[in-house]
Amino acid sequence: MTVFNGETYVVKSEKRDEFNPALHEFLIYKEGHPEFFEGLLSWKLCQQEYGGISNLYIEIWEFEDLAAMETISARIFNDDKMKKISEGFHQLVEPTTFSTHIWRPIA
Repeated sequence: MTVFNGETYVVKSEKRDEFNPALHEFLIYKEGHPEFFEGLLSWKLCQQEYGGISNLYIEIWEFEDLAAMETISARIFNDDKMKKISEGFHQLVEPTTFSTHIWRPIA
């Protein structure tokens, strides 16, 4: 059964100018290295515009099931370049706002 790994976070106000270049670096890497992302059904990044926490980002990774999520995530984040991208990303995020959730569709 499909699962969604959702991550939410707010970019530090003093780091907002660095976020778009970092996002662009990730997107170029993702596009250029499809072998690492094989099995990932979809990936979306949204920014909350109304309600709740202002400027909250919501990142959604879709996988076939939990086992696929674990396997694919390990493959992606064990890559040296992705480790560097991920570490840089976490320097931009306000740590107290970062959370991760796993959802499964029910209807």
